[in-house]
Amino acid sequence: MRKNNQDSGYAGPNFLLIADGMGGHAGGDVASAITVSRLAELDEEPGGEDALELLRTSILDANDQICRGVGEQPELAGMGTTVTAVLRAPGNRFALAHIGDSRGYVLRDGKLQPITHDHTFVQMLVDEGRITPEEAETHPQRSVVMKVLGDVGASPDLDLSLREAQVGDRWMLCSDGLTGFADIDDVSRVLTDVADPDEACRQLIDLALAGGGADNVTVVVGDVLEGEVETPAGVSVGSVHLNPRYAAIGANPETDSEADPDAHANYGDGDVPTDTVPLQSVDSAEDDDVEARDGTTQQLRTKSAADEEADLDDEVEKRSYLGWIITAIVIIALAVGGFFAYNYVSNQYYVAAEDGKVSLYRGLDTTLGPIELSRLVDTTNIEVGTLNSYSQDRLRGSIPAGSRDEADRIIDNLRKESDRSSGVTGNVEDAANPTDPAPSPPDSKSADPSDAITRESQ
Repeated sequence: MRKNNQDSGYAGPNFLLIADGMGGHAGGDVASAITVSRLAELDEEPGGEDALELLRTSILDANDQICRGVGEQPELAGMGTTVTAVLRAPGNRFALAHIGDSRGYVLRDGKLQPITHDHTFVQMLVDEGRITPEEAETHPQRSVVMKVLGDVGASPDLDLSLREAQVGDRWMLCSDGLTGFADIDDVSRVLTDVADPDEACRQLIDLALAGGGADNVTVVVGDVLEGEVETPAGVSVGSVHLNPRYAAIGANPETDSEADPDAHANYGDGDVPTDTVPLQSVDSAEDDDVEARDGTTQQLRTKSAADEEADLDDEVEKRSYLGWIITAIVIIALAVGGFFAYNYVSNQYYVAAEDGKVSLYRGLDTTLGPIELSRLVDTTNIEVGTLNSYSQDRLRGSIPAGSRDEADRIIDNLRKESDRSSGVTGNVEDAANPTDPAPSPPDSKSADPSDAITRESQ
């Protein structure tokens, strides 16, 4: 439902990568595109280098370029991106680097296992035992990310590890546009049942869109195969594919062609722009202030009682006027705030379950004392029981929408999901391939070890 795609992704024979950008109208687009463009060159046969160190320094190179880009275009200030990357390493292993809330999973022996840890505020609360994982799924601050790559004023704190490469494993990297809108059991089922990585990506994105699709969603799937396998060249998707010019923002022609690992020892060094503040003499300023206060005290002590009484009357009069002014400002602020609050509430919608059917409400799903801040607009003929478990759980609460058009799109996605589960054939055209055959059985897995796809819900 977003107007632009801030995700970028890459899938190749030796390298998988997901980057979910953030920060302003175009900042996220730029940050993720820079990162994927900079790291895609790692997709080569493993050599003698330390793969984990190579991955680390390459990510830091991308971080430096993002910061230089902010120096060139200040309107991009604050842009950043998540990074989850898997690089094939010597000795049948994978080097894994992770920062942010995109995720990595491995399907092994029929069990889907997470291999990354979210760097989010709610995950920190879960780790500290302050909330449960179930509470984290609906927490109002679940989108607050604690660590990202980019212009965030701190050196990137990456999670780095080496992982075993076991034949038969299936790796999946995804942005939170998938995990935030699709049930993990449904994700596991698709990865288990659908042999072709490309088709698995398409079905996973369909799950996210059916769950509301309110965020960009990008999925990368790669299979671990044995022996020499003919594979296509790597493919980039998302912002880096749609906006290739972004990759040149912040590029340093003197150093980008030959990276220097030592250049990343301290954040802000090299060509990264920094602001400087001239030093000031604090001691002399404090001394002058003390002298001024002493002079004022001596002057006040020479005033007569009549002068002090007159000053007191003036002070009382000033405070009276000030009180009236403050009261008027408060009244005006309350009136203006009430108008905008009413206007905001009137333009909000949400979708929820009512008597077992999907229903549309206008307003906010809350109350202000005895006052209901919403009203029922329409009850559809969509049976809640025909939807998947994830959609049913969301409807037990509510699915918010910022406009009537957005609410209608959510209901339309739920109707399509209901029709599919009920065996109803609609006239909806699959924009990718309207005549795709049924998924192949698990034993006919494609020899293509990697693929990626991204799609926006307009």
